[in-house]
Amino acid sequence: MEKSLLVIVRHKPGRTRLLMRALQSINDQTFKKINIIIFCMEEELKYHNVDDFYLKELSNIYSVIYDENCIFNAIKMSESNYLCFMDDDDSWAPEYVSRLLSVLANIQSTYSSVNAIACHTNKVAEIAENNRIIINSTQPWNHYLNAGPVSFDVIYYRNSIPLSSCLFDKNSVIDVIESHKLSSPAFFWPFFIHYLAENDVWILPEALAFYHFRENDDFEFGNYTVINNELFDIECKIAENKMMRSIDDSSLLNVLLSNIANNSLFHKISYIENKIK
Repeated sequence: MEKSLLVIVRHKPGRTRLLMRALQSINDQTFKKINIIIFCMEEELKYHNVDDFYLKELSNIYSVIYDENCIFNAIKMSESNYLCFMDDDDSWAPEYVSRLLSVLANIQSTYSSVNAIACHTNKVAEIAENNRIIINSTQPWNHYLNAGPVSFDVIYYRNSIPLSSCLFDKNSVIDVIESHKLSSPAFFWPFFIHYLAENDVWILPEALAFYHFRENDDFEFGNYTVINNELFDIECKIAENKMMRSIDDSSLLNVLLSNIANNSLFHKISYIENKIK
């Protein structure tokens, strides 16, 4: 079967300039068999009119979906055999897709449990100003991750593997994703923990994804996770608690219990260090 990729771009209406950059980085890929769905996360309905015209124009080229249930159905019905998620403010190097697909295929021929791959990521610090985006600096984000299967202890460090740096075998995602809210700022990390309980994820030590951070704290240009930090923390905990109550998945429960143990140990060590000081 010929390889093809489905990309779900999570878009907060009102961030047109950022979305344009994300779409450009997808269109610049050396691998061309890519289908794109723009998922407009609609909690902030008042922002929909800001870029409705632009989204109507895009709908002539891509699928534009507002309903979360429709996204799940689109993933199921898609003929693409691989899946990526991208936040509307992130970007990829041109060889991102072709490189990850090639390495994943080679790894799967030896290790059948590996159904996803993630590359190293660079953090890009930038400022959104009027009609331009100014890049201040670029630095490694998770280059300490070694080549090979991801270790469970990575779940202790939230977002150590960004959403926009992963490529999945689509069939491995179907049974996991519907338990998670794609529009939540906390979507990816609980989803990734759940996924890791059932599949291995391979690390490719090449920086092919860019995790963009802006100093702005407003809705239009701020980082979705950062400006919703309190909500992110609450929804992460709720999602993890919900997974722990799933008595039919002992492997997932063990992973989450291990995470709790790590957190508990960290707080105890911090308490002891503070006492010593």
